[in-house]
Order: sequence, then C-alpha cells, then structure tokens
Amino acid sequence: MNRFFPFSEPTIYATFLGRPQRFLVEARLKDGSKTLVYCANPGSFKDCLKVGSPILLWESTNAIRKRRYTWRAIKLGRHWVGTDTHLANRLVEKALLENCLPGLEHYSIMAKEPREKTGSRLDFHLSNTKGQCYLEVKSATVVSGTCARYPDSKTLRTLTQLKLLANKAKAGHRAVLLFLVQRGDVDCFSFDRAYDAVLTRALDRALAAGVEVLAVKHKVNRHGFSKPIRLPIM
Repeated sequence: MNRFFPFSEPTIYATFLGRPQRFLVEARLKDGSKTLVYCANPGSFKDCLKVGSPILLWESTNAIRKRRYTWRAIKLGRHWVGTDTHLANRLVEKALLENCLPGLEHYSIMAKEPREKTGSRLDFHLSNTKGQCYLEVKSATVVSGTCARYPDSKTLRTLTQLKLLANKAKAGHRAVLLFLVQRGDVDCFSFDRAYDAVLTRALDRALAAGVEVLAVKHKVNRHGFSKPIRLPIM
C-alpha cells in the first residue's frame, strides 16, 4: 500500500480490552499492564470493538498530558480501522495540498475552521478560479456489509453545519459535505436515513439548497493511510 499519510511515532502495539466511556479505551500493553487510552471518536463503533483485538496507540511525550496514549486504529480480521477522528482533517488537508482529493482537486486552502459571525465553524474555506468552496468533513466508521454508514450516534453539531452549508450554497458558493472513511474494507457509502429523522430532514434541506455530498476512503495498515479513494454514494 502506498503510504500517503504515516502514523506519527512512537507507535505502540496493544490489545483492546473495553471502552468504559465514550472518550476512554482500556488497553493491555505488551508488558501486561493495563492503561486507559484517549479515544478521539465519540461515535458508537458498532461491531468494531472486539475484546482481544490488536490496536495501535500513539504515545505522547508531553509529561503533563492527562493520557499518555491516544488510540489510532484497531484490527478487525485482516483489516485495520482508523479510530482517531482528529486525523480526518489532517488527511483532507494533505489531499487538498497534493490535489488528490476526489471531487475537490485544484482548490487552494484559504482558511481552516473559519469562524462565522454566529460563532459556528466549517472545516475548510477553499477557492479556485471558479470561485469559493466551503467544506465540512465527517468521519464514518460503522459499516453494514461493505457499505460505510453515517450517522452512528446523535450529533447536534452536524445539524448546525448542514444549515451553514445550505446558506453558503444559497449565496452562490460551492458547499460540500465530505464523509471520510478510515478503513479499506468498504466499497460504498450510505447516509442512514432511519437513524435520526431530524438529521435526515436537515440533510434533505441542505441537498435541496445545493449542498453536495462526497465520500472517500483511506486504506489503513499498521504504518498509516493510503491516498483517498472516492466511494459511490448509495
């Protein structure tokens, strides 16, 4: 696999033991000791959390940091699944800079997380010769068969961002909602319309206003991520 975005070092191998709360994972290190690890993804991780699975951790060298380790990936069968949603925007930024983000090639980054007058923020403000583009990135981890799905948990923030994207589209700008999948064992993406009726209605309003939806995946191994691959939307 072409290593597009390597995991930062030092990388620690461990074993998944449980998830006692949304932002914490219990892991067993190679020396047999147990530790609590920071989990950046608040999603449900449905069918991803199998006790005894190999996991990858990043070790912080910051002595005052509350959690020494951050959870980066879990291995399910033959495939690794990325678990750190904080990496999503960094993956997108690198792909934009290298003109290899499918559907968003040849855009320049004008600003990251530009703040609106309301205080709300989208992830990227882009531009090219055709005009401006506003981009919001969401991580999709859960799969059904070989189809990545979103959402897998309640999210009020997405409601605000859909409204903001719709306003940008109504103002004549390109507005894009990008779903990023940190796993290679999927071949499509689907928005789960049965999960959250309020969010589904908000998405439909955004689509009617001209908001576009894109989806990409990054294959993952123990070293890092491949270049983004566009996924069809079902």
